[in-house]
This record gives sequence, structure tokens and C-alpha cells, in this order.
Amino acid sequence: MNNIAELRSKLLEIHEKDRKQTIHALITAEIFAILLFGLIGYSIFAGRNSETPTGILFILLFMPVGVLIPYLFMFAQIRKRPEKINDFVNRLERGEAVTNVDTYTDYKLTLPLRIIRVRLFPMEYAHIRLGESRSFFKLPLSSENVQPFKAFISQPVTGYVISIGGTSAHWSSN
Repeated sequence: MNNIAELRSKLLEIHEKDRKQTIHALITAEIFAILLFGLIGYSIFAGRNSETPTGILFILLFMPVGVLIPYLFMFAQIRKRPEKINDFVNRLERGEAVTNVDTYTDYKLTLPLRIIRVRLFPMEYAHIRLGESRSFFKLPLSSENVQPFKAFISQPVTGYVISIGGTSAHWSSN
């Protein structure tokens, strides 16, 4: 990443990758939920001739629908993300300094098996704070772009920043 335009295009490209990965994770989670629903439903109804309590029926019916709830929140964030990316890049263009950057790996799907947890669909995220504002930006990154991203945003912005006594302070100089 050498300039602001390249940063914007790379962030939007990674955003599309994250959106597709979320859709794949949703489909995988829904398939697992339907298979589990079928297995439990078959084991309950196969050997019983008596009446099944309605509470168990509601729990079984809610299982495939309940898997959708976290993904609905993810899709709401994904829908707003291009605006956030444009706002972030515009603020960098205006000369706002990055005051805090945290990167972490988030998994879209975690299967809690008996002994181990299988984590699927990893994505790197950067949690960024600009200037003195209280607003944070949560932006997806690919693992190969974490270091170039940090290096690019830690560079002083030239042309827009007015500072007294030399260079302006950035998070990397603290």
C-alpha cells in the first residue's frame, strides 16, 4: 500500500472477501444445524409412540433459525462497512492521525466438539481509532496485509497537517 487510493481499493477488496466468507460460514452453519436437527428429531421420534412435549418441538424448530441470529448481526455490520471504509480513508486524507491500532483474528464459525473446538473461516481485523474522536473503525484485513497496513497508516500525512515544532505525533512514535 503506497497511497490512499490503493488503500481504499485494497480495503474494499478485502471487504468483499469478508462478505463472501460470511455467506459461506452461514451456509456451513445452517447445514450443520439442519443435520443436527434431523439427528435429534429422528432419535426423539423414532422409538416413541407417545405424545412429545410441545417445548421440545419448539426447541427443535428454533435450532435452525437460532443459528441465523449472529449472522444477521454480521450482515448488518457488513452492509455499513463500505461507508465506514470511505469515512476512514477520507479522514486519513484530511490528515487525522491514527491514535490506536489493534489487530486480531476473528472466526466466523466455531464448532464446539467434545474435546476440541474447530474454528473455521478466519479473518484478520483492525480496530482503529483516529484523532481525538471516540469513534472506532473495525476493518477487515487479510493476513498478508496486516504489516503493510500498519506501516502505511503510521506514516505522517504530508500536505494537510499543520504542526508546531516539526512533525506531528502519531501512535507509532509513542
